[in-house]
Amino acid sequence: MKIKTKILLLTSSIITVILVSILGFNQFAFEKYYLNIKKKKLISVVDFIKRPDFFVDFTKLEEENNIKIFLTKHEFLDETNFPLNKEEIKDIFENGSIIYKITNEKYSPDRKLLLVTKYDKELLLVMFSPLSTVIEPVEIINGIYIKLILFALAFGYLMSLLLTKILSNPIISMVNTAKKVAELDFSERFNFSGNDEIGELGRNLNIMEENLKKNFELLKKDIEIEKENEKTRKQFISNISHELKTPIAIINNYTEGLREGIADDEETRNFYLDTILEETENMSNLVNSLLFLSRSERNFLEFNPTTFDIKVIINSEIERLSKIYPDKIFKNNFKGHKFLGDSKTFSVIIKNLLENACKYSEDEFIYIFTDNNTFKISNKSSLDESLIDKIWIPFYRVDSARDRTSGTGLGLAIVKELLEKQNFKFGAFKEEDKIVFWIKGGEK
Repeated sequence: MKIKTKILLLTSSIITVILVSILGFNQFAFEKYYLNIKKKKLISVVDFIKRPDFFVDFTKLEEENNIKIFLTKHEFLDETNFPLNKEEIKDIFENGSIIYKITNEKYSPDRKLLLVTKYDKELLLVMFSPLSTVIEPVEIINGIYIKLILFALAFGYLMSLLLTKILSNPIISMVNTAKKVAELDFSERFNFSGNDEIGELGRNLNIMEENLKKNFELLKKDIEIEKENEKTRKQFISNISHELKTPIAIINNYTEGLREGIADDEETRNFYLDTILEETENMSNLVNSLLFLSRSERNFLEFNPTTFDIKVIINSEIERLSKIYPDKIFKNNFKGHKFLGDSKTFSVIIKNLLENACKYSEDEFIYIFTDNNTFKISNKSSLDESLIDKIWIPFYRVDSARDRTSGTGLGLAIVKELLEKQNFKFGAFKEEDKIVFWIKGGEK
């Protein structure tokens, strides 16, 4: 049942019940109620008369209460006007009872309420009060009430329509808004300016909808991130497979060549063996890098921040790399060389950044700058600036042909992981024809 119908039925029912109750009271209970009032009034007069410490002015009592009072012996009671039998008279004298009688017919204008009780040992106190003819007016009023009920039903219907507009329309609006929210459509808003409970409920509904919208957007982002992570994981596994498959194939082929005697001279055999050793070392480096990255991601690495001399680490790596890349020229500017961080993991960071610069620099120069808690390294690069954010991704290489001389493809990913674990600020940007990597270390 719709709320409009409920309001109509409820309003009409309330009005009808009230009017029918009044009609029933007038029809069945009004006369008794009227007689009870009269009886209570007569009893109060009896109590006043029987008080021994007062002089009773009967004439004044009669005028004030519109009653007749007289004292008489029971022998002089006129049975026509005072229809009491012997048992009632006996009960009055022996028990002090109060007897009520109504004289004349129901619709008679001379109708009276009679009260008889004991005054003393010999006399009876007799009072009677005229009864207004209330029956006929009550019946007229009842007829009016029947007409009022019909009018009230019509009026109640109109009021129900008004109440429906005032009360149900905001509720219907809230229902429509809730349906939209249930369908994940957050475009609907509850518009109601009232300050009552409905208005407050509507405003809370809008707040709930806004919170759901924000949480839903966050959930969608989380799902997209999870999808992207899943895609990255699949790509990661594919890249690992590729990185391992190539050296394994080379080792397998060269080993077969040695076994089959293809390398029939010392120089060729040494070349085969050197290649096998090189690929074995590449696989070992890849596995070690993967293990290192995994340990860091699972928080298995311990970081012990201390103040160390970054210049010592840089010079040690330059000395090592100069033998591997003899054509590279390192331009150093050590303005300050005190750094706050974990020296062991920072050695890995410096090693990977310097190796990356040596491998991908498009000329012979590698530029290094340090200040206290600041490190920068740059080299010539034609890398598009839009790709800079991707170079931190494991196995990402700009060269689609996957030049195998470029290492494991995990160097910068390890750098990023270690720096984030220690809450270092870092990044990369293009400066003219160079790419610059920078790190801002911790501060005491």
